[in-house]
Amino acid sequence: FLTRDVEPPPAMPTPLYLRAPDAKPQPQVSRPTAALNFTQVGMEGSALLSRLHASCFEEPWTGVAFQELLATPGTSAVVANQAGNPVGFLVTRSAADETEIITVGVLPSLRHRGIAKAMIQHQFSALAAAGARIAFIEVASSNVAAQALYRSLGFAGVGVRRGYYPKPGQAPEDAIVMRRTLAA
Repeated sequence: FLTRDVEPPPAMPTPLYLRAPDAKPQPQVSRPTAALNFTQVGMEGSALLSRLHASCFEEPWTGVAFQELLATPGTSAVVANQAGNPVGFLVTRSAADETEIITVGVLPSLRHRGIAKAMIQHQFSALAAAGARIAFIEVASSNVAAQALYRSLGFAGVGVRRGYYPKPGQAPEDAIVMRRTLAA
């Protein structure tokens, strides 16, 4: 092989675009959440909870399942309403000084607007006032968005439940157990 010293080009070539780009920067749209109010619901809200759950999840819980859940001591449910319409729900169960988020959902068209965070903060304030000091939640290992939400609320991963979520035709999915301390 013969080698010779080659001078590098003086500058990188400048691209020549023959037309304007198809992609355009999108304006930053603020998606404010209209005023929310929260309603505690009991057994009478089981049909509403079931309808909301069906809008949020692929495998919805029935009204009877919510009735049975709400009959369990320490279980409470809150519905978030916006402009008089239910937009989300949260079910928790408490025992002694611990509480657990059983399920939480926001209508798909209204996600990423702070509704779930506001519901959780609202409910945790009430639960802390009632004596709860620690909160837990289990979240699918693939649900990165929910994990980010819970971390933003002060949760941290404390364990893994292997094969916790069944997946038809697939291996079950792990659940990440997350925990946080509630303010008094």
